Amino acid sequence: MNKIYLIFLILFFTVNTSFSAIIRDEFIENHLKSKQLPKIETNTEYNYEDTQSVLIKLQIDKEVKSTDLQPGDTLKFYVKQNVKYNKKLLIKMDTEVTATVKASTTRGMNGIPGQIIIDDFKIPGIDESKIKSTYIKRGPDRTIFVLPLKYALTPFFPLGTLTNFLIGGNAKITKNDTIPIYYYPNWNL
Repeated sequence: MNKIYLIFLILFFTVNTSFSAIIRDEFIENHLKSKQLPKIETNTEYNYEDTQSVLIKLQIDKEVKSTDLQPGDTLKFYVKQNVKYNKKLLIKMDTEVTATVKASTTRGMNGIPGQIIIDDFKIPGIDESKIKSTYIKRGPDRTIFVLPLKYALTPFFPLGTLTNFLIGGNAKITKNDTIPIYYYPNWNL
């Protein structure tokens, strides 16, 4: 019986891959064959090897949770310490910084954690295009023990299904968290 399954699998994979060579993309052949596509221009005068950056440490104004936030909400932060570059003060301590919530997901079943994604940090006197600023905060991830438990209990109906109701943790940003963002002073975009 195993030999029949093996022969069936070999035939299936051989026939399936041979058909993929026959299929042609008619859209490309009919519509794009005669079109001249423009060449993409690159910024050739920019030095892409420059990776020198300055760390900016931020602290949130008030505690937030993933359940309280919506995309587009504005959050307020403060700079935790003076930021210097080449012995020059760039940003003073306690400077107010604003940022936008890009996404906020609540916790889910099977131990999936909540998540907050923040971007578009606006710092007075700093060019926004020179900041790499996406910050992601996740809640406690309980899938590490929920999924093995689920698979271990699956043969004992309905115990495996009951593990679906174990919930992950909410994402939370507190005043104790340090939010790191990076400023690249030599970028010329």
